[in-house]
Amino acid sequence: MEDGRMGLGRKAWFGAMAAGSLLATLSVSGEIGDRRPPEPRAKPVGGAVTLLSYNVEGLPWPLTHGRAQAAEEIATQLRALRRQGEQPQIVAVQEAFGAAQKAIGTAAGYRYVAYGPSAGMVSPTPASNGERAFLTEGRVLKGETEGAWEDSGLAIFSDLPILWTKRMPFPRYACAGFDCLANKGILAVALRAPGRKDPLIVVDTHLNSRTASRVDDARSLEAYRSQVDLVSKTVRTLGGTGSPVVLAGDFNVGNDPARRIYLTAALGDLDRMAVGASEAVCGATCRVVASVPSVARSKTIIFYRGSSTPSGPAKGFGSLADGRRLSDHVGVMQAFGLRT
Repeated sequence: MEDGRMGLGRKAWFGAMAAGSLLATLSVSGEIGDRRPPEPRAKPVGGAVTLLSYNVEGLPWPLTHGRAQAAEEIATQLRALRRQGEQPQIVAVQEAFGAAQKAIGTAAGYRYVAYGPSAGMVSPTPASNGERAFLTEGRVLKGETEGAWEDSGLAIFSDLPILWTKRMPFPRYACAGFDCLANKGILAVALRAPGRKDPLIVVDTHLNSRTASRVDDARSLEAYRSQVDLVSKTVRTLGGTGSPVVLAGDFNVGNDPARRIYLTAALGDLDRMAVGASEAVCGATCRVVASVPSVARSKTIIFYRGSSTPSGPAKGFGSLADGRRLSDHVGVMQAFGLRT
């Protein structure tokens, strides 16, 4: 959800959740069998794959409304691309909190699906003294002490077989403000890549918001840095086998230079990941696919490392014919060539 559209909505969400108005959560992965609608054969990828990263704005009522219909339209657009043989073989989504958002993959004809951490999943990562102090400063009225009421909202839909799935929720010290009401974290899958013996590893994440968290910038930045450190460690561990890694998600950098500097240092300088495509902030509600991919002023970012190389320019996804968007974000679609 975008920073400028939260305000009282976050508080309303908290109240609604406290009253028990929750959406059911899922935590499954693997092949979808009988539920998969009949579809044409998936586009042969021949050593190249296309990935779509998309925040589908799936927050529950009363934060948003009409999101089930939007999710159906997202699936319709993906099915249309599939009929043309132009569908992204991999879709990494964020804010897939509701049943309608979780169903996008199967409705769009994807055979394999994985979901991120459930609402009740707990990180085993221990807290330092400083991190425990951060926890004790949590505020009830900002949603920081109630625990997660929603799951991570992460999902990956794929035409390529999923070989394994890893789900890692962020620790409780790695969240700030109303973001703590969702069990944000990391979802990683290994995919059987065309023409390769080793798998393609795809990682999906959604980092802490700034203004929308409704806490001061210093507190949200501390949580953000903790999340970035965990994402960096995950990429380093999973990429240690030599497999190509693509990291996608909503990184919530926006216009904050402190976030840009920290994320660039962690992923770019330390982990040697490059930016393959990004969604740029161009105004209060303006979002575009960046002509030059960059961490600066970004929301959605697709990073890559290893034997994968962007092929062609990134494309946008999720707009209607009249220009209206199906989400408060623009989907970012990027093709990658996989070197053997």
